[in-house]
Amino acid sequence: MDKLVITGKTPLKGEVRISGAKNAAVAILPAALLIDGICTIENLPNISDVKLLCQIIEEMGAKINWISKNTITIDARHISNTYAPLELTRKFRASYYLIGSLLGRCKHVQVGMPGRL
Repeated sequence: MDKLVITGKTPLKGEVRISGAKNAAVAILPAALLIDGICTIENLPNISDVKLLCQIIEEMGAKINWISKNTITIDARHISNTYAPLELTRKFRASYYLIGSLLGRCKHVQVGMPGRL
């Protein structure tokens, strides 16, 4: 389709809500682990990759609170381990983002190969 032609006398009007980008979200969530405190992230896409990454982060000791469908807080003050669960990281191709965050904060990390079922 090269163009969309609308004919008529009534002008178009309305609102469209644009969801956050998945690729940005899967990079921002692990970056929140670098903060020794509480971080609020808004406009997250409500998709399985985001939910899976939140589950991985929780298994590592962070506390995640869903404030709304697209907003969370991450409390990373009590990261208890640097081992990302293999059964979860292998379902998630972008699990390598955890490596940089945890190396930066804890100087050690163990993450399974991404996307290997």
